[in-house]
Amino acid sequence: MSQRIRRAAFWAMLPITAIQGLWLRRKATRLPGAPGPRQGSTGTGEPLQLLALGDSIIDGVGTPDTSASLPVQFADALAARSGRSVHWRIEGETGLDIQQLLERLDTIEHQTPVDLVLLSIGVNDVTGLSSTRHWRRKLKRLFGQLDARWPDVRVVFAGLPPMSRFPLPPQPLRFSLGLRAATLDRISADLISEYPNAVHVPTRINPEKHGFCEDGFHPSAESCTLWASELAEIESRRE
Repeated sequence: MSQRIRRAAFWAMLPITAIQGLWLRRKATRLPGAPGPRQGSTGTGEPLQLLALGDSIIDGVGTPDTSASLPVQFADALAARSGRSVHWRIEGETGLDIQQLLERLDTIEHQTPVDLVLLSIGVNDVTGLSSTRHWRRKLKRLFGQLDARWPDVRVVFAGLPPMSRFPLPPQPLRFSLGLRAATLDRISADLISEYPNAVHVPTRINPEKHGFCEDGFHPSAESCTLWASELAEIESRRE
């Protein structure tokens, strides 16, 4: 399906899906971010400074504690593959959209050393109806700020998930969210291809095959294990 058709279908369904979205916000189970430390280290060897930055996926929603969250499981998998000690730091917050993420980035001390950024953002821009122009502009600004703050930093962008397969939203809202997520993800992949130190990794977590937590909107800890392993494999090939 072309980008133009995706956009037209999304906006055509909006009168219905907006009502469904409001209902869902009232009825949906809201889970907290994962408890536990927000920084730590794993493995031995040459140090690698990892910053995990973004939304509820980085915040660990759906996992019992931070050790089972995607950022820490990614650090564990990366340490095992690379033979390095990975020093990780979590800067994630549930509900962040890309503008709020830019504001969050401004709060991180400039002296903080970072070699690698794990980035998850976009789902709240889908549900918040961010325009494609806004998304492209802010994403470009984000990558510019990361490069200015930490020259030559490597970035792993976890692509927007296949929201058309999420268990929670009813139809046609689920289909509509899937269309919009695919549109923003394509923009992300195109823009990220312009940055040699960044990689866009499509998110293949699928509730039809992988476990989701009780809110029907976030992957389980077991699914995060698979996801982290894939991300670490891709990143280790870039070193």
